Amino acid sequence: MKRKLWEKFRDWKLAQKMMLVYVVLLGISCGVSIAALQISLNIYDGKLYEKSLQELDFFTQKVNDNLDGVESLSYTIAMDAEIQQQLSKIKSLNYLSAEYSYEMYQFRILLLNELNSHPMVKNIVYTDGNKTKLTVGVDCGTIDPGEYSRLLEQFHEARGGYVVQNPVKKYPYLLAGRDVRKHLDASMSYLGSLMITCDVSGMIREKIGDLEENHSTLFVYSRDGMVYRDNQAEVPELPSLDQTQGYRIVSYQGQKYFMCYLKSSQNGWMFVNLFPYSEIFGQTMMVRYWMIGGFFLLFLGSALIMKKLAGVITAPLERLSESMQIVETGDFTGAKNVLSPEMRNDESGMLAQEFRAMLDQITTLIHENYEKQLLLKDTKYKMLQAQINPHFLYNTLNALNWMVQANRGEDAQKVIIELGQMLRASFAKEPLTTVTAEVQLVKSYIAIQQFRYRNRAKFTVEIQGKPGAYRVPHMTLQPLVENAIYYGVENSLVCCEVTVRVREEKETILLEVANTGPGMTPEELDAVRNFTVKPKGHGIGLKNIRERLEMVCPGSEFRIESRLDKGTIVRIRVPKRKGGETDV
Repeated sequence: MKRKLWEKFRDWKLAQKMMLVYVVLLGISCGVSIAALQISLNIYDGKLYEKSLQELDFFTQKVNDNLDGVESLSYTIAMDAEIQQQLSKIKSLNYLSAEYSYEMYQFRILLLNELNSHPMVKNIVYTDGNKTKLTVGVDCGTIDPGEYSRLLEQFHEARGGYVVQNPVKKYPYLLAGRDVRKHLDASMSYLGSLMITCDVSGMIREKIGDLEENHSTLFVYSRDGMVYRDNQAEVPELPSLDQTQGYRIVSYQGQKYFMCYLKSSQNGWMFVNLFPYSEIFGQTMMVRYWMIGGFFLLFLGSALIMKKLAGVITAPLERLSESMQIVETGDFTGAKNVLSPEMRNDESGMLAQEFRAMLDQITTLIHENYEKQLLLKDTKYKMLQAQINPHFLYNTLNALNWMVQANRGEDAQKVIIELGQMLRASFAKEPLTTVTAEVQLVKSYIAIQQFRYRNRAKFTVEIQGKPGAYRVPHMTLQPLVENAIYYGVENSLVCCEVTVRVREEKETILLEVANTGPGMTPEELDAVRNFTVKPKGHGIGLKNIRERLEMVCPGSEFRIESRLDKGTIVRIRVPKRKGGETDV
């Protein structure tokens, strides 16, 4: 059967063969295109969900930050030395005496100063040991006495810890607070209780404009009830609080809506955002139908046109064959010159024109591929250059925090200046920098590390000759010093010496970093030289430095030497090169 079909096909005219092949190929192309379109639209739906979830997560973080501010406010008031002294003084006075009333008035002023700095906080209620309440701020309604007593009991049980009650239907405000315990003399005696009333719903209403979706409807709720909902908004069937995140298509107010929800891991609140399904997905479905219809019409129209043109598509086969042989040598320009410049309407002429167009496309693709390879190489370099050690930044910022708290402002100022110089240098876009700038960068890094390690490490920077004007790869010395500290100082029981040497040689610039740390065994050294060992640090690895050297400075030398209990030395030699010179 197959043989008979093949013989019948072989006997067809050339136009009929081309028509059949064209219809089959075009049908496959349309089918693949439609399948690819469907896949791409499905991916688009997923990306839309991811974007909505990211935006909702960002909004959730903003709300949580404001709630954290309330906790910080309660802690600040409870731990403030002036407030502690004032409450201690009030406690020592006779209840309801004139002096007692005056001191309570002074305490009220202190609370007002704290209240004015937090717009979400509506009022602060202070309750002393005699159950006397002092309210500062606006009136937010009456709290049920039993509920108020229950909250005070929770404050007492927490012994100064932070307690929060979510908004409920009867009282739509968030209540939070803690006991004030005397810490000035470490007695932890009871000085009273602070209860803070927060308008969470109003705060969310002010920030809801940060959501990008137009016509969106937001719901926020907890296990205690609804925290926020848009005015006059009908509540749809909301996700269970046992879920964490996701999306679904729901019917709401007579039309389809896209529902994206996310549960806050901080307080257990569920954030649900609704926006019309038709605004996004309706347009997507319309595009899908138009594309399918367009492919179908294109298939029919192309088939009809091909049927008319198939009988006149011929070309001078000898010239075409000769042109193909020239193409085998790679001479595309010569191959095009061999083709006849005449615009013939027979089969061979059309084939020659298609072949000429193919040669142009191949030439274009070759140039485009070359440009893409250059772009990929440049992108890879920038990715390697952009690696930054977040652990170092964290430690530095943490050290600054303690310096400020310890009133070491001058030391903190020095560290900030050095850190600023380091960050400015790390954001440089040029792959090369001068030796002077590179040495200054490593000096800034060392200055910061000296505040951390002090007597555990000794740093030395030596410069020989006049290498300052020559250019070397950016961020080369600093990662080496970082590794010397991580594998040397961190693992040494005695003071470790880290030495940085920069020397001008006859044709090269020598960059050398050495430490007196524990060193490596021959097996460990081989693994490091072959880059088979997995880095343990958080910064730029030796392999990264080696790859950047190969990309930016061909002909550079990279060597590692180490002996057990004798320390480690990394030497880099780069060809001399001043500003404006390049290896490319």
